[in-house]
Amino acid sequence: MKCNIVRDLLPLYCDKLTSADSNEEIEKHLGKCAECKAVYESMNQKEDDINIPDKDVKPLKKAKKRITLRAFAIFFGTFAALAAAFVFLFVGVIPISSDKLHYTVEAKEINCYWIKHEPDENGVVINERRTEFNDNYYPIPEGAEIKPEKRLTVSIRTDYEYVMERSRIDFDDLLLEDGKHHDMILHDKVKLYPVLKLPFDDWSPNTEKTKTYDVKEGDTLTIHCRDKDVELDLWQLYLDNIDK
Repeated sequence: MKCNIVRDLLPLYCDKLTSADSNEEIEKHLGKCAECKAVYESMNQKEDDINIPDKDVKPLKKAKKRITLRAFAIFFGTFAALAAAFVFLFVGVIPISSDKLHYTVEAKEINCYWIKHEPDENGVVINERRTEFNDNYYPIPEGAEIKPEKRLTVSIRTDYEYVMERSRIDFDDLLLEDGKHHDMILHDKVKLYPVLKLPFDDWSPNTEKTKTYDVKEGDTLTIHCRDKDVELDLWQLYLDNIDK
């Protein structure tokens, strides 16, 4: 059998598609012809034994690494964006702007007095503080020491559907010459954050926060807004509204 015929049949022979008679003739020829045998061995070589130059593999590895890193970056970036959106919309992290802020005040003076009790078995005297709101409620006992209190109620409203409030109160101590504490000056600070209602929540929208203070000269309330701080002089507000 001629070499060119054998080489034409070798692909079929490697795939075991030739007949038994053809196989016999091909094998006889391969036993005699070194060149055809070399061609056969090259064609029959397993894929795992093929040597690929390292310079061809490195670009593939680099490309795979870039794809993996990009996939991780997209995943974590998407997660971070969704988490930030959830916190911003449903928890609140940025205070309201001052143009969305509205407030009203109500001022009144009430009488405060103390009920003195007899010492207990340990000699401890417990005094009970009471407040008179009107003549029909907690009438002032005869001889009680009365101390008027200036009370101011501040109602803060916003244009948002729901507002979450965070506040803290700072005090400045005023000391007398003998070192004892005198009345404390109040500096209340409030932040109001717009928050969306979560799905399936059953609470009602809350757009108003109300706080009541027993005010004195120097007391302030600072509302931190997105664009500026709105500072209220509580004592002046009391004076302006006590007769209204």
